[in-house]
Parts: sequence; C-alpha cells; structure tokens
Amino acid sequence: MRSVLTNFFLLILCISMAACSTNTREQNTGIGAVTGAVVGGLAGSAIGSGTGQVVAIGAGAIVGALVGGAIGHSMDSSDNMRATNAMENNPTNKSTHWRNKKSGTRYTVTPVSGRMTVNGNPNCRKYRTSAIIDGKRKTVYGVACRQADGSWQTVRT
Repeated sequence: MRSVLTNFFLLILCISMAACSTNTREQNTGIGAVTGAVVGGLAGSAIGSGTGQVVAIGAGAIVGALVGGAIGHSMDSSDNMRATNAMENNPTNKSTHWRNKKSGTRYTVTPVSGRMTVNGNPNCRKYRTSAIIDGKRKTVYGVACRQADGSWQTVRT
C-alpha cells in the first residue's frame, strides 16, 4: 500500500507543476485532493469489472483525494517554483535536485527532451521526476506543456 501511495505522490507532484508558485497551502491542498481523486478513480477503473470495478473506482477516488490533499498540503511554493524552473530552463538531461526542509523529501526533476509540439502547443517537454521518500526512490515519466500563464501542466504520464 505504501508503494501505491508513493506512486500517487509522484504523480501528484508532476501534475502540481501546473500550480502557480504563489498558491497558498489551502490551494495546494485542494489541487492535490482533486488531482488525487481523479488519479485514484482512474486507477480503480483498471481493477475488476461490474460491481467490483465500481467499488474500486470509489475507493481509489477516496484514497487518492486523501493522499493528494496531504501531499498538496505538504508542498510549498518553493517546490512548485523549482519544478517549473527546471522545466523552463534546464537543458535536456540536466537535473535540478532539492530537499524540502519541512518534509525532508528529496526531489529531482529532469527534462529528458527538447521542446516539442503536443496538441498544438509547441512548448512541451518530456520529463522524469524522482522523489526519495522515507529512503525509497520512486520515479515517474511524463510530458508537460507550458501554459499561457507560464506554468507547466502535465499532459501525459
């Protein structure tokens, strides 16, 4: 279960790159909860069929909302700002590393491609995000695109 929660955390981190670095803790909690619920529901939809699948979707959404809300609450604006800065400015395969002093979590964000066009947006990049939580490394790959307001939003994981 802890591994599943950690994977949710990493996915939430990737999606949270879309968050503005000036978000309040309450906004980050809300963003994390909503994102976690969606991700949890999608994960639950891949389990079973019929009534079992409906239960799995509901359980996944609830667990995802709780985990995502907690993660969003623990992230501060500096985490969002560092992830955004890495996506915007790092050359391909150049990592940005940091440790959140409050949570102790270590992060690494690495753009693994140059700019590419996705769904008409020419400002997209593939990335790899890793986090070390309680001594365990988890890694997520995805594609994020820069939005009109300068934030980066994950479009594929």
